[in-house]
Amino acid sequence: MPVTGKYNATNAMIASYVALQEGVSEEQIGQAFQNLELTRNRTEWKKAANGADILSDVYNANPTAMKLILETFSAIPANEGGKKIAVLADMKELGDQSVQLHNQMILSITPDALDTVIFYGEDIADLAQLASQMFPIGHVYYFKKTADEDQFEAMVKQVKESLGAHDQILLKGSNSMNLAKLVESLENEHN
Repeated sequence: MPVTGKYNATNAMIASYVALQEGVSEEQIGQAFQNLELTRNRTEWKKAANGADILSDVYNANPTAMKLILETFSAIPANEGGKKIAVLADMKELGDQSVQLHNQMILSITPDALDTVIFYGEDIADLAQLASQMFPIGHVYYFKKTADEDQFEAMVKQVKESLGAHDQILLKGSNSMNLAKLVESLENEHN
């Protein structure tokens, strides 16, 4: 399958089982997986203009999905001579528990697996603070997106400064956080 993540393998096994029960041949199932195309911006590998690898998962976000993609990204070996960077933005529509649910992501963020983490949003601010206590100084960045202030451009600038040609970068957040615009900027512009 041309997709990454243990959860996608689990989904594929369940889909295969159902297909077999419905009389679809193993050959047809295998063919379908080889030609699988996910919804745009859902767990998609792309290339930055500078050569870095981008794992874009910016279509939507919830705590389970963010935890799984962080685990998957953390388990992927780093490129030779490259860093691993995560850009995490707010997960929307989580209600009263939003800040608490964002904070739980600290269990999926470790300096052993990630070199730099860049946070963007409002409800993710406390998580950025927690991460800054775990990572070396200068390896955690936080940019606001509130009703009064949006530091999107500053965040994009920092991402471009941090991202080297051999690096891998994960982008994860709700669609309304506009990380797709950051992905496009990384794909189309040289530093």
